[in-house]
Amino acid sequence: MNAPVVVGFDGSATARSATLYAAREAQRRGTALQIIHALGWPVILPPFHAAYDLHDQGPRAAMLDLLAKAAHEVQQEHPTLQVTTQLLDGPAGATLLDASRNAQLLVAGHRGSGGFAGLLTGSVATQLAGHAHCPTVIVRGDDLSDDGPVVLGTDGSSGARLAAEAAFAQARLRNAELVLAYQSARTSSAGAIVTSNLPFWATVGDAAAGAHGVSARYPSVDYRTEVVSADSAAAGLIAVSRRISAGLLVVGSRGLGGFGGLILGSTSRSLIDHAPCPVMVVGPHRSRGR
Repeated sequence: MNAPVVVGFDGSATARSATLYAAREAQRRGTALQIIHALGWPVILPPFHAAYDLHDQGPRAAMLDLLAKAAHEVQQEHPTLQVTTQLLDGPAGATLLDASRNAQLLVAGHRGSGGFAGLLTGSVATQLAGHAHCPTVIVRGDDLSDDGPVVLGTDGSSGARLAAEAAFAQARLRNAELVLAYQSARTSSAGAIVTSNLPFWATVGDAAAGAHGVSARYPSVDYRTEVVSADSAAAGLIAVSRRISAGLLVVGSRGLGGFGGLILGSTSRSLIDHAPCPVMVVGPHRSRGR
């Protein structure tokens, strides 16, 4: 059987959105969905209880109930989808990273509570972005409309080539247009050329046509190039994604120039916190998923 799509769940509204998004991905891919909650201890009990604590049950029983309800909700929308749930003891980051070893995609909400508190802040975000063994999608808010174009942020690095493979695969799965986004040099108010961290290639057209050698494997995917002038890589990608109502933004976890350390530090936080669509991060050790 194909490796499953794995989603982190903590009972919050954002986790619900991530779970429904992950279900749609699993349906597209023809694989199973695995919903995981990491039960970290100690748990703070009432009156400072976690949002999912039902007072008359222990947190473990309460979360098992919520997991069952989440699985039921998914199967109401996708009756043929195989859905399993797991309640695991341990820190959120380590638990999801371990699960990603046998997954083709890892999905998480932008923010969570309880076992996944602060999921996309600090050390957990760095763990997921830098060390997951499959591509990771961060889902923002409750807008599950993801049928717009796929945007690929690319700079020619090895990480960008891996991201290109994932982006073309996603565009094919969704029957969506793919937009290859490059950042250009920009001009200062004094008229001087300011070299952005991500260089503009004079041969960007040729680079796009080849799409790092990936496009030939996806002949059914329509794609085009966008050359963006922006103060930063994150600002440019956010602007393009918003303007074309993108359904997904795909980036490598590390790159050259303006995309260097993309998912480490301020650029990653900008994309995760402000991108108008889900963000897929593809790292150097991720070969299983697309």
